[in-house]
Amino acid sequence: MTTGHLLLISIGPVQDFIAQARRTRDLWFGSHLLSELSRAAAKALTLLDAELIFPALKKGHGELEECDGPTRGKHGPPPLSIANKILVELKPGTNPATSAKIVRDAVKDRWRRIAGRVRAGSRHVLAKTIGPDGTAENIDDVWHEQIGDVVEFYAVWAVLRPDHYQCARDEVEQALAGRKNLRDFKPWEHDPGAAPKSSLDGARVSVLAKDRGHPDFPRLGIRTGEQLDAVGLVKRTGFDPEQFIPLVNVAAGEWLQRAAGGASGALDAARVACKAAHISKVERDLPVIKPFPFDASVLYPSRWGPLSKELPVPKTPGEAQDWGKKYIGPLLKAMKNEPPPYVACLVADGDHMGRAINTLATAEQNRIFSRALGEFPKRARAIVEDRYFGSLVYAGGDDVLAFLPAATALHCAKALAEKFHAMLAEALRTALALPVPPDDSPTLSVGIGIGHVLDPMSSLLQWGKDAERAAKDSGRNALAVIVDKRSGGQRRFARSWKYDPLKRIREDMALLDDKSLSTGKVHALEAMLNRFPKPDALGLNADTVTNPDAKAAAAAFIGYANDLLRHTGEGNADISLAKLGITEGPDDYKRLRTQVSDAIDRVLTVRLMREAGFDGQGT
Repeated sequence: MTTGHLLLISIGPVQDFIAQARRTRDLWFGSHLLSELSRAAAKALTLLDAELIFPALKKGHGELEECDGPTRGKHGPPPLSIANKILVELKPGTNPATSAKIVRDAVKDRWRRIAGRVRAGSRHVLAKTIGPDGTAENIDDVWHEQIGDVVEFYAVWAVLRPDHYQCARDEVEQALAGRKNLRDFKPWEHDPGAAPKSSLDGARVSVLAKDRGHPDFPRLGIRTGEQLDAVGLVKRTGFDPEQFIPLVNVAAGEWLQRAAGGASGALDAARVACKAAHISKVERDLPVIKPFPFDASVLYPSRWGPLSKELPVPKTPGEAQDWGKKYIGPLLKAMKNEPPPYVACLVADGDHMGRAINTLATAEQNRIFSRALGEFPKRARAIVEDRYFGSLVYAGGDDVLAFLPAATALHCAKALAEKFHAMLAEALRTALALPVPPDDSPTLSVGIGIGHVLDPMSSLLQWGKDAERAAKDSGRNALAVIVDKRSGGQRRFARSWKYDPLKRIREDMALLDDKSLSTGKVHALEAMLNRFPKPDALGLNADTVTNPDAKAAAAAFIGYANDLLRHTGEGNADISLAKLGITEGPDDYKRLRTQVSDAIDRVLTVRLMREAGFDGQGT
C-alpha cells in the first residue's frame, strides 16, 4: 500500500530577527516578512497538491497571495499572518525531499525579490565599496552575502500511515527539534573588520554610504549616524513605503478619544492649526489616529521647544513655545491636563498549546484547531485597534505583539485572554466532538511593559517580553506588568487570570484614592520587611516552612505591620495586611514574606500605572 508523508517546515530566524528594531516599521517588517516567507511556502505546497494542516488554507485561497504592505490595498483588510511552522500532508507518491527543495526555492525567491526591490530603490544611500581604505570589498559582494545568509529553512518528514497521525506528528516535531540543534555557522567572506557595524545587528557591517548628503537618507527614515546592514535596510524600506504610527500617538490615544467627546471644539481648532503649520500627518486609517491625524508630539509642552528642529513649526524654540501655547494650550486647558507620556508594549503567548495539539488524533481535527488559530489574529486586531485604541504589530496563531495607551492596556490584555481561551476551547470541543469544552483548554499569558514614549523602542519591547516571561513563570494563564518610570525606578507584579488581577488593581486604587494607603506607608512597610530576618537566616528551606523562630518572626511582623499601616502618615485606620490581600498567617514565614513583597510591588506598580494614565475603569 502506498503511503503519504507528513511534512513539517520551519522558517526563521524568528525572535532575534524581529527584535532587531529601532522604529515601529523595523519591528513590523521583521514579523511581516516572516509571515510573507511562510505564505510563499504554503502557496508552493498547495501548487504541489499538498493538503495544508497549519495553516488550514485550501489551494487558491486569497490569503495565499503575496501582500507587500500592512493591508491588502490602500483600504483593504490586513493580510492573515502565517506562522513560521507549516504542517502539511503529502499525497502518496509525492517525494518529500523534492517537495521540500521546491518550497525552499520559493521561499528564497520571495526573499530575493523583496531585497532586490529595496536595492534598486536605495541606490543613492548605498556605499560603492566597504572597507577602511575605501576599496576593500565591493558592495555587491557584501550585499549578496548578507542577503543570502538570512533565511533559515528546515524541513523534516515522516511516513503517514492510516490511523497513525499522532505518531507521525510527534516524529516530525522531534526531528525538527534535533535538526535545529545542528546549526550552520559559516564565516563571513566579505566583512572588512574596520568597517562600521550595523546599528540593528552588530554581526553585520553597514552598507550605507559615508556621505549622508543625499535627500534619500531622511526620506527613507535613516537618522544621522545610524548604520544599517543590507537586511536592516530592507527592514527599514521594504515593501511599499508607508508611515507607521508614532508611539507618541499611541500613548495619547485614549486621551484623544476623551478629547473628541469632551473638548471637541478645542480639538478641532488644534487640528486646523496643525494643518496650517504643516505638522507631519499620520496617514493611517485607524481609530487611534482619527481624532488627531498629526504627530502627537505637539500635544506635549515639554516637546514644543525641541520640535522646532524636528517638525515644520516655527523655527526657533521660542517661536515654537509661543505656537504651542496659542494653538495647543486651549486643548490642554479644556482637558485639564496633557496626554500621559507613557505607552504600553503588550506581548502575549498561548499556554499549553502542545498539550492541546496532542489530543488531536487526525489531520482533520488538527485543521479545525488550526482554523481557530488562524481566526484569532483577526479578533486580536479588532480588540487592540478598534476597542482599545492601540496599534497591532503582529498577531499570528497564539502570539500577539502590540502597543497601546497605558490607560487601556490592561483591559485589552483581559479581552485578548478571554477571547483566546473561548475560541480555542470551542475549537477543541468541535474537533474532539465533545459536549462541552475541555477544562484544560489553552489559555493566554500576557505581559505588559510600560515606559516613557522617549524610551528606546528596544527597551519597551524588552520590558514587554520580560513581563510575558514573568506571566509564564507565575504558573501561566496570567497577567504580568512591568512599569519603568523614569524618575521612580521599575516595579512589577504578576497574577493569574483565575484570581482576576484587574479586580485586585481596582481595590488597590481605591485604597490609594481614599488615602487609606499612602505610598509613604507602602515604602515604610518595605523598609520593615527588609529589617526582618530572611528565611535563610532562620534555617528555612524548601522542605521546612515552620520553626519556633520563624513563627515568632511572623507573628511579630504581622503585629508591627498592621500597627504601621494604621498609624503611619495620613489616612484612616481601617487598613491592614488583609486589605492588601495578604492572608498568610504566622505558620508560614516564607510565604508571608513573599506575599508582602508581592503586595508592595503590586501597589507601587498600580501607583505608577495611575500616573501613566490607567484609571481602573473600562471593560
